[in-house]
Amino acid sequence: MAWSFFRRRKRISGREIRQQENYIFGQGQMEINRLDLQHFMFRWEFDGDYSAPLRNPLAILDVACGTGRWAREMARRFPNATVFGCDNNREQIDQATAEGVQRGEVLPDNCTFLVGDALQPLEFADNSFQFCMARANSAYVPIAYWPSLLAEMVRVTSPQGWIEVRDFGVVRSESLALTALTGIFVNLAAGRGIHPGVGPYLQRYFAPLLLSERHIKTVTVRAGPRATRGGRMLLADYLALMDRVTPIVARANLATADQWQKLWQQARQETAHCTTEVELTAAYGRR
Repeated sequence: MAWSFFRRRKRISGREIRQQENYIFGQGQMEINRLDLQHFMFRWEFDGDYSAPLRNPLAILDVACGTGRWAREMARRFPNATVFGCDNNREQIDQATAEGVQRGEVLPDNCTFLVGDALQPLEFADNSFQFCMARANSAYVPIAYWPSLLAEMVRVTSPQGWIEVRDFGVVRSESLALTALTGIFVNLAAGRGIHPGVGPYLQRYFAPLLLSERHIKTVTVRAGPRATRGGRMLLADYLALMDRVTPIVARANLATADQWQKLWQQARQETAHCTTEVELTAAYGRR
């Protein structure tokens, strides 16, 4: 499969890649907003956009880059680096980038986006990057694909370079309604062959990789009493996610749309006064 390049809103050359059916959360402005919430939650809870001890990397890859925000900001942070973001959703990156331009956030000259399928071999030569990042990919990566995806990230990373994966665990809540929603969502994920949150499995997936060192960092994000800095973002992100999967849950016959929405409305009320939390995991390693 040939990957195609684009910047800003220029016409894309090459074959158009359809959005992966595996991704269950849809697209459009609401999804852009939700992904940006995740971006800032990861940043705040991990005290930065990466945990690996980077030293002036010259080439950076963002795998399944979503809205492209992380790639754009890394390009500004490391102006001497060439930053690539790849994703199969051309329209989402294009829309998010255009909105950034309207806010005065010009796309950095050292940032380029590519359209391609991250579940296929990455079309880069061995040792191409000093840093390779993948964030919040549980929603589209089938369980069976995780070893090959991570092996590809290692392959395109140069010796002494770093790979990093940031992702979620499964949400826990004192809200009975949100707990019920989460239980159904876990069953939905199992039926589609994906992790409801790959975070707890990253240590196991990193163990066989050809890395000289490995690190696992876990933080608990909490909404409600004793909320952490990103707690409100966690709750807003998760409730938005639960709303967006309504038709998919209904098609899977796990609940009717009305049943799901009643639980969702109840969860919105209950979570305003009780604790909801989830573990975020950053797994990173050096080649």
